Amino acid sequence: MDFKRLSVVLAMAFALSVPAIAQDDSSDDEGWATAPSAESASGEEAPAYDGSTDSEFANDEEYASAYARYKAETTKKSEINRMRNEGFQRAVMLGVRAQGGINTFFGENSDGWGIGFQGGGGLIVKMNFMIKNLSLVPELTFNYRHYAYEQDMDAYTNEASIDIMMFEIPVIFRYTFEDYNFYVGLGLNMGLKLQGSSEFKTSGGKRENTVATSGMEVGGALDIGYMITRWVSVDVRVVQCFTSLLNKTLVAEEIFYDSSLNTFYTTAGVNFMF
Repeated sequence: MDFKRLSVVLAMAFALSVPAIAQDDSSDDEGWATAPSAESASGEEAPAYDGSTDSEFANDEEYASAYARYKAETTKKSEINRMRNEGFQRAVMLGVRAQGGINTFFGENSDGWGIGFQGGGGLIVKMNFMIKNLSLVPELTFNYRHYAYEQDMDAYTNEASIDIMMFEIPVIFRYTFEDYNFYVGLGLNMGLKLQGSSEFKTSGGKRENTVATSGMEVGGALDIGYMITRWVSVDVRVVQCFTSLLNKTLVAEEIFYDSSLNTFYTTAGVNFMF
């Protein structure tokens, strides 16, 4: 046999067989391409891992680790938000105060002024101030005060009373002893008169508005309080004014010409914060 012709025949047969082999290989590739990947299959068919020991992924370290990171991140974010909210509440708190108590006058020629009474209420703002447990607590309070005077003059008795509405602005620095649930505060108290009236009785009869009062007073304030809860507290406040409530320019009763009437009062209060 001619080897030339044999080689040509074999070459042509090989060339004709290549497309068939290629077609079979491509069909196999298409079969592999259409098969779902392991990742997509696991993503579509696998249920979510809930962290419990009953889950089918409970013993899968990869799933458990990923779930633990997710929970830690979620918890951290919620914890940060909670701390921010509580931090703001601790930094600035609003509240209301109701109070009632007794009063009198101290000062030059203040003999005869006995125990009066007063009551009122207002708004509180509590703000953290520079160091831990120290707070600045300003208030806006409306108070009604009644002062009573009685002086025995042997032959007759002088009597007087003062009724006054005050708009008070205490500004108090408060230190809280957390371990004992009580606080101590010290600050200034400024009072502005809204309305006032007086009455004076003597042997000559009764006269109205002859014991004139000034429009403003300034004093010091001391607070001692107990915290029932974080939101509710009770306290006792003592205020001693440095300025006289008596307006010497307008007073018409001679007996008070040389008097200096500095208010002293003690009140018990209830505070509600929110």
